[in-house]
Amino acid sequence: MSNKTILITGCSTGFGRVTTLHFLKHGWRVLATVRKEEDKQSLLKEASEQSLGDRLSVFLCDVTNDDQVRALGKSVADSVPQLDALLNNAGTSYPMPIELLPLSHLRAQLEINTIAHVAVTQAVMPLIRKAKGTIINVTSVSGKITYPNLGAYAASKYALEAISDALRVEVAPFGIKVVVVEPGASATPIWKTAKERAFEEIKRQGIDLGEYKPLVKAVTKMTVAMERDGFPVEDFSKLIESILSQKNPRARYAIPSSIGVRMWLRQVAPDWVVDRLMRSNLKW
Repeated sequence: MSNKTILITGCSTGFGRVTTLHFLKHGWRVLATVRKEEDKQSLLKEASEQSLGDRLSVFLCDVTNDDQVRALGKSVADSVPQLDALLNNAGTSYPMPIELLPLSHLRAQLEINTIAHVAVTQAVMPLIRKAKGTIINVTSVSGKITYPNLGAYAASKYALEAISDALRVEVAPFGIKVVVVEPGASATPIWKTAKERAFEEIKRQGIDLGEYKPLVKAVTKMTVAMERDGFPVEDFSKLIESILSQKNPRARYAIPSSIGVRMWLRQVAPDWVVDRLMRSNLKW
C-alpha cells in the first residue's frame, strides 16, 4: 500500500477520471478536482463501488477562478501534509478559424489550458516542496503541431510547453521534477464538447463561416475520427504511474510513442511541406 499523494485536476471525465481511479487502485491518496456537484458525486460513487472511496477526496474547483484555486490550496493543505505529485490535466478546446474566433474564447482558452495550471501549481507548491515532488503538465501533440481551426487550442498548449521548460529549470535545485506529457488523440469527450460549444456559439452570435465552412467541416470530421481511433485512455494513466515510479524521468513523454515521430518530423520538415500536406489531407 502506497502512502503517496497526488492532486489531479479535471477529473469529471477522460484522462483525469480514469487516472484518479487507477491511482486509487494502486494505493495512492488521491485529491481530485471537478467543477460540478454532480460530477463530484458520480466520482465518489464510482470509487466507493470499487471500495476505493476511503483514499479519495474530491474538491469542487473551477481552476480559472482565482478565489476557488486559493481555497483549493488551503483545502489540500488541510487534507495532506505534502504532495508527491501534481497532475495538471484540466483542459478544453475552443475551435474556430482565427479570423472568426471570438476574443472571449481565445481568453478562455488560455485561461483554462495555460494560466489555470500555473495558478494551481502556485497554490500547492509549498506542499510539493515538502515532498520534493513531481509536477506533470498535460500538453498535447498540438503543443508541437498546429492544425487550422485549432489555433487557439494549439497556442495554449505551446504556451504550457514553454512554461514547463522554464519551471523545470527554476525548481530543479529544490529537488522538484517537472514533466510534460504530450498526448495524441484518445477516446475522451474533449472534441465532442468542443464541437458542441463551437456550433452553439456560431448560432448564438450569428457567425457566418462563409468560405471557411469546408475547412471547419473537414477539421471536425478529422477530430471525430481521431477520437474514435485514438489510443486507450487507460494507457495515459499507466504512463503517469510509470513517470512517477522513476527517480529521474525525462522532461517529455509523447503518447502513443508513435506520435513523437510526427512531432519530430514537424520540427525538421520545411514549413511549406507541412502546409502542403495539411492542406492536401483536409482538401483545403
